[in-house]
Parts: sequence; C-alpha cells; structure tokens
Amino acid sequence: MNLAEQFKQHVVRQNLLPETMPSLLAVSGGIDSMVMLHLFRAARFTFGIAHCNFQLRGEESELDAEFVRKTAEEFGVPCYVRCFDTDDYARENGISTQMAARELRYSWFKELIHEYEYGILATAHNLNDSVETALLNFTRGTGLAGLGGIKNHPDDKIIRPMLFATREEILEYAKAESIAWREDSSNEKDVYDRNYLRHHILPELQKLNPDFLHTAARNVARLQETSENFDFLLDRYVGTASQLIRGAEASVSIEKQKIAELPDPSQVLHELLKNRGFTTDQCRQLSEKLQQTGFQISSESGWQVLIDRTELLIRASSAIDTQALNIHSDDLMCRLSDGTALFLFRKEIELPLPDGKESVMLDPQKIRFPLSVRKWVDGDAFQPFGMGGKSQKLQDFFTNQKLSRFEKEKVWLLVNGDGTIIWVMGYRLDERFRVPDGLSEGLMISWK
Repeated sequence: MNLAEQFKQHVVRQNLLPETMPSLLAVSGGIDSMVMLHLFRAARFTFGIAHCNFQLRGEESELDAEFVRKTAEEFGVPCYVRCFDTDDYARENGISTQMAARELRYSWFKELIHEYEYGILATAHNLNDSVETALLNFTRGTGLAGLGGIKNHPDDKIIRPMLFATREEILEYAKAESIAWREDSSNEKDVYDRNYLRHHILPELQKLNPDFLHTAARNVARLQETSENFDFLLDRYVGTASQLIRGAEASVSIEKQKIAELPDPSQVLHELLKNRGFTTDQCRQLSEKLQQTGFQISSESGWQVLIDRTELLIRASSAIDTQALNIHSDDLMCRLSDGTALFLFRKEIELPLPDGKESVMLDPQKIRFPLSVRKWVDGDAFQPFGMGGKSQKLQDFFTNQKLSRFEKEKVWLLVNGDGTIIWVMGYRLDERFRVPDGLSEGLMISWK
C-alpha cells in the first residue's frame, strides 16, 4: 500500500475530517506540508491553504511564500498568506522566537477558520516529530501526557493527518511523485534542541534498533492511551468536573481524603493543578503535607493552595479582597467590591428579629456614622450576640465556626464610627447593638 492509500485509510479510520466543511492546510512549503497538500488533492478532499511568513530568513522567507502562492494557483485552491513581525512580537511579550511564531500562527489560523468557515486545521507533523517531542519532553521533565508526543485534537479543530508516516517515507513519496518543496536552512543548524536530537541522538538510537521510530511510536501511542485512561479514572475518582470545580472558577476545592488514599498523591495533584502553574516539586510538597492543616503554597501564575481540615482549597490571588469603604448617615445602599451590597433603612420592629446572617436590626442610638465595612485583622474582638456580653476574639470565633483561612479572609465586618465591631456579616451581631425591649423603630441593615 503506497503512502496515498495509507493516508486516506488513516484519515477515514480516525474520522479526522468533517463530512461537509473544507479543511484549512497549514503549508510552509517544506517537504512535509507539500506532501500533505498533494495527498489531500489526490484524495479529492476540499481544502484551502494558509502560509505564514515570519520574516526570519530574509529572502528565503519571501521565496517560500511565493512558492506556496504559485502552488495554490496551480491547484486552483484558496490561498491566504500573512507576514508577521515575529522578532518584535517576541521582544514585546518576553518570549522566545519559536514561541512567538507559534502564538502568531495559531491565532491567525483560528481567525481564518472562523471567517471562511473551515471545518478543521491540518498541520503536517509526522511520526518523527511526535517521537522527537516525546523524547524532548522526557529530557526536560514532564508528566504522563507529555510522554504521549503530538496528538490530534479534532475537538479543538486541529488535526495532524501525517502522524502515521515517518520522515523517510514522506521523502520517498515526494521523490516518486516528483513533488517540489522548499528547504529551510535553519533545519540544518544544531542551535535548536530538536535539531540536535534529530541529527545526533536519533541516529544512535536507530543503531540499537533500526525500527526505532515505529517501536517508539507504538510506545507513544500506549502512553497516550494510558494518559486518556488516567484522566477518565481521575475524573471518576476525584471528580474534576463535579467536585474540583465548585463555585466560582477563582475559588475551588479538592476533597483531601480522596487524594490521601491514592498510592501517589503528588502525581494526581500535579494533573489537577498544573494548569494553575503548580510545579511537580510543589505538588510533591503538598502531598507530603496533606495532614498539616493550614499549610499554604503559591504558584508563580498567581494561585494559592491551602490545606484545610477536609479539603485542599485553591483560589486565585486576585480573589483576595481587602478594600474597605465608608457608609454615611444619608446612604441607603452601599455596594461592596465583591459585588454584594448593604441596604439601610428605618423600620418598625417586628418579631422575630433577624438572625444576624443576612440582616440585622440595630439600636439607632448606638450607631455612630460614618460606619465602615472592612476585613478582619489579627486582634479584632467583639461580643457575640447570645453570649451574655462576653468578649471573644474573632480568631476564636472563626475557629468555633470551623472556617478555613480562605473563608476567614472573605468575611466582612460592619464597624461603628468609634471602631466597635457591629456585625460579623453572615454570622453574628454584636450584643451591644441589639435592640432593647420597648424600642419601636430600629435600623435594619440587609446584605444581599
């Protein structure tokens, strides 16, 4: 079976292409993308061509773009070409030239797919590329998913229909079919890790096993399958959808007991937390501290994990809100920075009185404006309603309420003009501000 037959069989068997919409091919002009282009044409698939000119190789880049344009004209297919100031983009964003080129091209490809209604983007990564990626990830350090090489992502509208073929098989087909292509001179330089691996490491591995690429490909496929099974079982056991992401995206939790029961908690923690910037070492540290309530760690991307009594609490640093504000005597409403609001109004006293969670009824004679709303600080104390005037530190009150550190930081205090705490909002009124017997009208404050 020649490469064209293998290609069509692979695409059909893997169900890679949408049935009705055309495909957009990313064509650089190199041998891989030019062979992919000819294979799509030979299979009579409908497609358009997109070419990125990153302006990194001077005249070579311009000649590549012209070559792709002429091929598209010859085939009678749509062709889109865009020039990018890649070096400027890399400097402005503080990233490598390779990363800049990746971000620029995929962003533009998404625009084309949306504007011209292409069903899928096809890139020409081959079997060698996938094995090289797995080996590079292995040398740099990676999780299970990173050892799976390059994958197809039809759900994200990106496929790699050439992953079944080696670079040598692609070269043989190109020569047999007299397919022209452009050589990228940078591919011959060892300044990039991938090129060094390609030119020096892979040939040595092939000396040990002449069929190393196909052997490695089978192992990579097994690792991909294992990774997918791992994700499935992780979702069933830990509950990444139903349990990990609870409430707002900026504040989530993981049940500690389920993590602690695992043979290797650090691996699972890394899978759950890596998208929030937590490293393998940090997750190992968390796994070793699972029984240490109050242990906290932060990622460089602005997330925090706190080990609480029964859960690991995860939140974005931006979720910490310490902004205070004042309430004046003529204010009817005060909006807090977390989106909630306080409503103030005089009201005839009726029984039963509010329970102090969402609203309180206050003795107006005790109120001194301006009031303030703030977060608690160490040393704060009040006289909880129902304790007969006994004073209690907020730290002890929160402990009795079994609040985690994160939950404590969310609590607002309504404070009198003389500095006395009136209300621990959502929890308890201060005894000193309760309405006395015989009072007909009080100040109602509701928190919505």
